Amino acid sequence: MGRTIKAALAKAVIRILKPLVRVLIRNEVSHAEFVALAKRVYVDVAREHFAIPGRKMTHARVAVLTGLNRKEVVRLSKESEAGAAVEKAKPNRAMRVVNGWLNDPEFLDESGEPGPLPLQGERGSFAALVARYSGDITLGAVVDELERIGVVTRPDRQTVRLVNPGYIPERSELEKVEILSICAADLLGSAVHNLEHGGDDARFQRQVVYQQVPIEMARAFRQHSNEKSAALLRYYNRWLADGKGRDTGSETVKRVGVGIYYFED
Repeated sequence: MGRTIKAALAKAVIRILKPLVRVLIRNEVSHAEFVALAKRVYVDVAREHFAIPGRKMTHARVAVLTGLNRKEVVRLSKESEAGAAVEKAKPNRAMRVVNGWLNDPEFLDESGEPGPLPLQGERGSFAALVARYSGDITLGAVVDELERIGVVTRPDRQTVRLVNPGYIPERSELEKVEILSICAADLLGSAVHNLEHGGDDARFQRQVVYQQVPIEMARAFRQHSNEKSAALLRYYNRWLADGKGRDTGSETVKRVGVGIYYFED
């Protein structure tokens, strides 16, 4: 690898790590703990992406690729095989309820938006929504959880209103960390794909950036971009939900999505 590329990567790594390390320090994750995690990731990625076709991936080859000694590679490989590797996040049942609310015509108002729902009732109620999309979780447990994390409000005890269709937890630190990991990994995955591929195989990855924006204009843009981005995400949500039930005869192999994010510094 040329010195120019290594220097550029060094700057990129520092820029990427700064916000992550801020979270780690705030939650008392030490440098040594981070290094241990980084070593395990090096071993996992080497095994997953750098095997020679037709040949078994050996501990020695992983050691050569990662710079770790063979003894460490063996230990870290056993940790991964024992289930120490991070599992892929799966949508939880509360999210399934929110997605049903956004897409099922029974729970939409005349303008096609998720309207406020009566708590009880056989049709068009929050109870009916939960029964259809939450599996065996009780009505009380679902409404309490969604209210706790700021996704719904209850203007009165018999009505439930959706206030956060993006399912962004307002109070749950653990769920916020999970969302951080998913969004950052997805964005970096697309960016790395675009480094390795081009042309028709490139993934959409764009920003709109303006410098020297007045504070009041920045505040107005934040509100405006939140509204427009939420509307676009609802559109994508419905498009995918409508197409999910269609039998195209193709094998289901992909996890797909689009991320929209606001930033300022």
